Amino acid sequence: MQGVLIDTGVLLDYLQGNKQAQMALDGHAHRSISVVTWLEVMRRCPAHLVDATEGFLRTFERLSISEGVADEALNLIVDRPTLPENFALTWASARVNHLTFLTAESTFVQRGDEGVLMAYKRRPLLVEFKSQP
Repeated sequence: MQGVLIDTGVLLDYLQGNKQAQMALDGHAHRSISVVTWLEVMRRCPAHLVDATEGFLRTFERLSISEGVADEALNLIVDRPTLPENFALTWASARVNHLTFLTAESTFVQRGDEGVLMAYKRRPLLVEFKSQP
């Protein structure tokens, strides 16, 4: 099976105990995240869970933002002007690295978008993690 790049929302849902997110992550052996996702997750992490969360995130390959990723993110934004930059950078990281983009953000992706796997439809973001990763 091809590797996946996991969107921030799916990881945050996982850390909040969402069963759909847990099933989505468990179904993939090669899992990557963007450096943008790493930052977004760590920014929301409660102080008492920092070490555990960093350890959990180390189980994913972390992909940096290259010129190619930035160019692809701009292409996505030109095609979809309401697409947030952080989401575009994450999605572009998947495209440039030939990974399936695993997301639950139905607001920004369209049916038939190549290389996108909709894990589930995401509920509104909560800020607190329910348990340790």
